[in-house]
Order: sequence, then C-alpha cells, then structure tokens
Amino acid sequence: MNIRDFTFDDYEALLDGALENGYRFYTLREYISNDEHETPCVVVRHDVDRKVATALEMARVEADRGIATTYYFRTSTFSPETVREVEGRGHEVGYHYEDLVKTRGDLEAAHERFATNLARFRQHADVRTICPHGSPLSPHHNLDMWNGERTLEEYGLIGEAYLSMDTNTADPERPSYVSDTGRAWGTSLPGFGRVETTDDLIAAFGSGSCDQFCLLVHPGRWSRTPSEQVQRVAWDLVAEAGKATAKAVHSANRSKLPSVTTGRFR
Repeated sequence: MNIRDFTFDDYEALLDGALENGYRFYTLREYISNDEHETPCVVVRHDVDRKVATALEMARVEADRGIATTYYFRTSTFSPETVREVEGRGHEVGYHYEDLVKTRGDLEAAHERFATNLARFRQHADVRTICPHGSPLSPHHNLDMWNGERTLEEYGLIGEAYLSMDTNTADPERPSYVSDTGRAWGTSLPGFGRVETTDDLIAAFGSGSCDQFCLLVHPGRWSRTPSEQVQRVAWDLVAEAGKATAKAVHSANRSKLPSVTTGRFR
C-alpha cells in the first residue's frame, strides 16, 4: 500500500504522462465498438463506489485535457445532476451493477432489479455499457448474472467491462489491465518490470514496452488535499483488512456455489 501516492497531483501527472507519450484515450464504449484502435492507447474506467465529489473533480480534470473516460455509478452514487455533468463533459456513463448480491443470489429477482435500475439510469444518461461491483462480504458474484440465458443485447447494451474487453498483461496483443486496488497498481509488465506506484506507471508509458492499457481508477482512493489523504489511507487500511477477512470467511462457501465466476472484482 502506497501511503503518499494517489493524490490529484499524481493523477494529473499520470494523464499528462500518457498524453506526452502519444497515448490515445478511449472510453470503454468506444474501444469495444471498434475493431481497430490507434496505438498506443489507454482505456480508463472509474468505478464510483463512493466519493462522488471526487469523481466529478476527476471528470473535470480529464475534460480540461480533452480526455474522455468511463464512469460507472452504483445506485447509491447515482444522481441525475451528477451523471448529466459527467456526460456533458464528454465522458461515458455506465451502470455499476450489484443486483445479484442485493437479491442474495436470486437470479430472476436480480434481472428484474437490474432492468428497473437501468431504466432509471437511462432517463438521465445514455447507458450502453455496464460493470459489476465487487462485494467481498457476499458469497455471490454479480457477473454471474450473465452465466444463464439472459444477454446484454436484450437490454440494449453493447458491452460489459469484464466480458467485452479481453485484457491480458502477459500478451502484448491485448491491453494490460492495471488497477489501483489496495493503493498499489500491483502488476508486472513484460519488457518493463514491476509497477507499484503512479510514478512507475508513468515511466511505463514512456518506456514503449506496452502500447495498450486498461486502467481501473477508483475516485474514492484519490485525494485532493492533505486532510483527504489521511482519511483515504485510513479508510483503505480498514477496507483492505475487511476484504481479507471476508475472503477467508467466504472461500469455502463460494467453492460450493454453482457457476461461480473467478474473474477480478475491484
């Protein structure tokens, strides 16, 4: 966990580093809608789990640089005013769904809830892609909603963040997935090495070792002021400890569930 990293100064430096090294920014919707992409390129996905004000500030910082990214809102972080501003600044707005967890694994009820929430979101934003919210305190995975006969197409969706974008850090032909989960980027890039800090990631942009990135950036992990940074670090320390405990508690239960997805949930 990087205590001094993940400030807005770091984030602005990250964006500038990508631009200075010729990276083209795509929203998730843009990326999966096109078979060919300009390279080098980066897709930035924001899971707005909390701290909506921070997400709005990130959207402004990006828009000031002509950058468009994707913001996934939970029902708890969604508001008409927020998504209108984010979309109005050129960003994509999507649904950060958690319906299977909220219905305690009831698939039919989950799809009913999903349809209701998606319709609500679409009253205020053009939602075409979705992303599951990770719930470490639950034995259910929201992505398992799509293991049955129901499809994205029947909801008028063109993509799902994990199902529709094929990432593989070890394969130079596919985007490298890098996440700020745990206050560390925590990955190794072939031809570059270990990436832990934001400075490491900026250096990777300049190294020429990877020409496609998919970055997961949680606005709630980033701080605008020193006091916010103290709060963020304290929150993350508690949250990561809780996740570790929850994973241990649920590991046995998850192994007994049918059709459990073992993909990344952050």
